[in-house]
Amino acid sequence: MERIHVSVRARPLSADEAESSPWCILGNSISIPNHTTKFEFDRIFGENCKNNEVYNVRVQDIVSAAIHGFNGTVFAYGQTNSGKTHTMRGSRTEPGVICLAVRDLFDVIQQDMNREFLLRMSYMEIYNEEINDLLAPEHRKLQIHESVERGIFVAGLREEIVISAEQVIQLMEFGECK
Repeated sequence: MERIHVSVRARPLSADEAESSPWCILGNSISIPNHTTKFEFDRIFGENCKNNEVYNVRVQDIVSAAIHGFNGTVFAYGQTNSGKTHTMRGSRTEPGVICLAVRDLFDVIQQDMNREFLLRMSYMEIYNEEINDLLAPEHRKLQIHESVERGIFVAGLREEIVISAEQVIQLMEFGECK
């Protein structure tokens, strides 16, 4: 976990997209046949991949490292309708990597009787270069700051102490309703 892994998840193409897309996925690279342009990644998850595979291969180790005191980030980036929300948030029938990570986190905490944990949750969106607090919708256009005591932080971002995976999911649902 000492480096950045860049992975791509290919969503299923519609019939029109499949007919017109020039891109070809082969192994862990994406290219246009008969062109020199080729993009290599640490991992490409195919269009039939499920969220739990993405979680097991790329996210589970990050969660484990976080429990042991290391910072970790899972970042989804892509154009509108590319599948970020499905991968990260999932659905009732196929939980996303966030739900799987939260459940894993609380499972580990419940098993470790020799440590005490205090978990705080924030939920923000970065959209058009603005940071908005999803748990306190009135907190808009928040600013990033840095201090010796706190490190890098978002000023005014609401934090909630959480004690269960269900509570985290409920707070996320609250944030998404606003």
